[in-house]
Amino acid sequence: MKNQREQNKTSFLGDYTPAKAAGAAFSIASVLPTLLFFVVLIVLSLLGLTKQENYAQSDWYLYLSFLMPQIAFFLLLLYVLSYSKKPKSVALKIRKCPYKYYVVAILLQIGLLSLSELNSLFLRALEHIGYEGSEILLPSLDGLGFVGVLIVVALLPAVMEEVMFRGVLLSGLRSFKTGWAVVICGALFSLYHQNPAQTVYQFCCGVCFALVVVRSGSVLPTMLSHFLNNAFILVLTKIGVTSFSTPALIAIVIPSAICLLGTLAYLIFFDKNVPERDEDVGEKKRFFKYASLGIVVCVIVWISVLLG
Repeated sequence: MKNQREQNKTSFLGDYTPAKAAGAAFSIASVLPTLLFFVVLIVLSLLGLTKQENYAQSDWYLYLSFLMPQIAFFLLLLYVLSYSKKPKSVALKIRKCPYKYYVVAILLQIGLLSLSELNSLFLRALEHIGYEGSEILLPSLDGLGFVGVLIVVALLPAVMEEVMFRGVLLSGLRSFKTGWAVVICGALFSLYHQNPAQTVYQFCCGVCFALVVVRSGSVLPTMLSHFLNNAFILVLTKIGVTSFSTPALIAIVIPSAICLLGTLAYLIFFDKNVPERDEDVGEKKRFFKYASLGIVVCVIVWISVLLG
């Protein structure tokens, strides 16, 4: 009782539960990057840096815009560790796992490339209702700039997003059956990006990555596959490839689809590492109660981006 009272005094969330921590983490993660960036813009304005012409297209500004979510995640994860009072290997799922899951994660990422056309179909459907996608601006990819962008756009998000979504968030969904847990995790991962253009692909990635973590018990394999996904997109951007010819697309999609179906079949039907689930209705309600703010914010932003 004494330890619990002490914990309640140190946390505005009260006593710790995985669902409460995960739900609150999602809500905070949905607003904290924007708040941090707003504070940074105020400082930059006081320093006179925002008076520069086209400052929003400058490399330093673009680096800041990509770094803010990662800084927010880092601060949030520090709080989660303090709140849970658990080792990071348990609270964040950063731990060793069988090497086969690294192979599975890589094959799964190769397989996800086959969904590029599905995402394109979704975007064309949105265009019929007036949606106009906007280009994501990147810092310069010339010279050593590519290394900097690789770190900020590929490596850091791969680490922080996996720990946040497949570590903290997925741990808070253990009261749900495995299928529901991975689908909810994927849906919230997609929703968090608040961009209609990323909805389908991010959802599929989120579900697949969550399934790998459920089976392996670690986010390390999905960190690798997440990084490879981001790095592959940057390499294509660097060399100027925006589309593929039909024969090249077929040559990519068919083996990619085989990898996707094969790895999913293995994880779903043949992997015997079935995690224990804790069917707790109270935890389910707590998760959505504390995640509701983040869900509402993300939905509002997603709709506003869609309507332009």
